[in-house]
Amino acid sequence: MKVDVRNLRWKIRCFSFSVFCTLALAGSVFGSGLMDIYQLAVDNDPILQSAIFEKLSIKEGRKQAIARMLPTIAGSAELTETTQDIKSSDNSVFGVGETDFSTTSYSLTLTQPVFHWDLIEGYQQAKIQNLQAEAEYALAQQELIVRVADLYLQALSAKDQLVFANAEETAVNKQFELASSRFEMDLVPITDLHEAKARLATVQARTIDAKNLLDDALQGLAEVTGKTVDNLNPLKAKIALISPDPGHIDHWIDSALEQNLAIEMQHQAIKIAEKEVSRQRSGHYPNLDLIGRYNNKDTDGTLFGGGSEVETTDILLQLNVPLFQGGYVNSRVREARHQLSAAKQEYVKQTRAVERLTRSAYLGVNSALKRVDALEESVTYNELALVSKQKGFLSGLYTSLAVLDAERDLYLVKQDFAQARYDYILNSLRLKQAVGSLSDDDLKQLNEWFK
Repeated sequence: MKVDVRNLRWKIRCFSFSVFCTLALAGSVFGSGLMDIYQLAVDNDPILQSAIFEKLSIKEGRKQAIARMLPTIAGSAELTETTQDIKSSDNSVFGVGETDFSTTSYSLTLTQPVFHWDLIEGYQQAKIQNLQAEAEYALAQQELIVRVADLYLQALSAKDQLVFANAEETAVNKQFELASSRFEMDLVPITDLHEAKARLATVQARTIDAKNLLDDALQGLAEVTGKTVDNLNPLKAKIALISPDPGHIDHWIDSALEQNLAIEMQHQAIKIAEKEVSRQRSGHYPNLDLIGRYNNKDTDGTLFGGGSEVETTDILLQLNVPLFQGGYVNSRVREARHQLSAAKQEYVKQTRAVERLTRSAYLGVNSALKRVDALEESVTYNELALVSKQKGFLSGLYTSLAVLDAERDLYLVKQDFAQARYDYILNSLRLKQAVGSLSDDDLKQLNEWFK
């Protein structure tokens, strides 16, 4: 038998390339639990990484404010070449003729601010900005916890929809086959066959949508983790769902207004704006500096013909008193006051928003608890109803449509039941975030609920 060497080489190359692609793809796919996804997000989420660098950037402001209050030292040096040509002179001191000489001078000046109110207020402002930056970073961490949990639960929900759609498609396909065989035996009318076929096409379309939804949800996780995620861990069948404690909504709202990080950030923003008003007002105040200056000037010649070297040392207190600046300072003060008023309004806005979000999360937890109980019971009775209608169809008591509707209702209720549990988890995290107590430990405890 003659072997086609060229064709064999081509097949080997194609096989090698496919193996390489498979290995490369496998290396980029990551499948694990909620906590593992969160750890990946901590390292790779661009929003959190941006918050880290923003915090580091703001921390430099305090160092800069301190540096402006410390002494500054400046040095200068100068070399001058002079050509002098005296054409005539009535002064006997000056001789007629041309002279060339050089002058070398250097100086060292030390300036220590003694009183600059804008520097004092700027330092206090920088300290408050550091506190605000810490609160902003802590808020970014909490938001990442909620975002990861939300995306993870969205992906699980999408996966549930695909699983239920596939299961329903299998069940409807069996019902279609059963309707076909019974139609051939003249046991059911042709409408039963058409209804089963139509329902099968509808479920197949829903399966396609569920696949697309799952792919988009997994891409959402990849957006924060930087890796392709697969094989998500589902929730356990039984998890201990508990009501918020204490069970008074006013307690949670009061706690949120006292501890919410977004409100704390806005509170710091008001303090920063107040310091800015004071800092701009300092443009009317005098400034006092202590200055030490050393100067050396070495001249090879002068107008009088001889050279010299002179050293001088000066120590002085310099007082600068602003008298008139064209209304510039007054305008800057008014601008800072307007910014302060805007910050106060943002505080009011943030307070109201937090109160609404806290109320929504609290009510969301309680309503999800009730829905979980009701839907769990509904799943049980829908399963019983489906079995009953399947038996009734065989005996001619029910039509094929009744069985198909029962199957659809069962999978819809299963989907709602799963979603209710996800809603409970997400609202629980949002409630803790609202009161400023959400941390990694909450996510670790939540991770125990997954298989």
